[in-house]
Amino acid sequence: MTESLFLKNLWYFAMHGSFLKQGKLVAKEILGERVVFGRDENNIPFALRDNCPHRGVPLSKGWYDGKTLQCCYHGWKFDNTGTCTGIPALADDKFDTSKIKVFKYPCREINGTVWIYMPQNKTQLGGAEERIPDLLVPQGKDFLFVEKVTMPADIDHSVIGLIDPAHVTFVHQSWYWRSSKKLKLKEKKFEPVDLGFKMTRHTPSSNSKGYSILGGSRSTEINFQLPGIRTEHIQVGKDEIVSITCLTPINENETELNHIFYTTIGFVKYVWWPLRQLGKQFIHQDLGVFGKLSEGLKSKPTLMLLGEPDLQARWYHELKRQWDLSQQNKTPFVNPVEPKTLHWIT
Repeated sequence: MTESLFLKNLWYFAMHGSFLKQGKLVAKEILGERVVFGRDENNIPFALRDNCPHRGVPLSKGWYDGKTLQCCYHGWKFDNTGTCTGIPALADDKFDTSKIKVFKYPCREINGTVWIYMPQNKTQLGGAEERIPDLLVPQGKDFLFVEKVTMPADIDHSVIGLIDPAHVTFVHQSWYWRSSKKLKLKEKKFEPVDLGFKMTRHTPSSNSKGYSILGGSRSTEINFQLPGIRTEHIQVGKDEIVSITCLTPINENETELNHIFYTTIGFVKYVWWPLRQLGKQFIHQDLGVFGKLSEGLKSKPTLMLLGEPDLQARWYHELKRQWDLSQQNKTPFVNPVEPKTLHWIT
């Protein structure tokens, strides 16, 4: 079986909710599909295929008054469920315009972030209510937005870069993080969980300065889930930090990376600006090396995954294969990852 680049019947991060204002439309390409997002009169997000069914003009190029989308070409009108409510040029007032539909994607706002379900078959959306992402944050609490960048790589290369432990020392050399001159042998325990795997809770490494500024007793658990969600949950005494990186394929050549952040630590609101700048610097270090990766991949070199530092990447590919099989055969997904202790030097 050939591994699919894009996984379907899963939820993808679309945007931080602050980017979606009432009365405004936001157009995005996700998994190569054109989607237009908006908020209805109750401030609930919706997502429609971004094409008027008449002549294919993007609906996002038209007008939206908070209730009705109107195409800029012939003025066809649609409500936020995608149902046609009016065709100005049509003289036959007996024609039932409600028979004309724009596909509506399942869309959810979770802790101030907007997610979209990308189905394999647009007539079968029953699975949309399953596997809605658990962001580990209480209902009513919202994530802060850190940064959004476009990675010049497909989803597979982007995910492998996200979960690869060996690059951290060299790409993210910083006074506040770690140095390539202070390498240490790491031993981390992993377990399968849901659609991925987790690095079980542990005390952060002593050569990672970023954790040390938190003070007190500290522990962290890192979780990766298909299609491309990395969650780090840090416990600091009675407080917690949830840091999430989400990868959403734009098309076969680009992947959007979004980073969001939540904490119960009160003083963070007073130092949020410098903390966000550090987070953005960290992400742009990855973006810089991905620009170099993009150049190298143009010559289509033979690539390899080697040893325990690359085992998470091999797990990712096997997880994708098993998800594809389960969706094609309509059988339960079986997580192929086995509990294992991995070793690497960083």
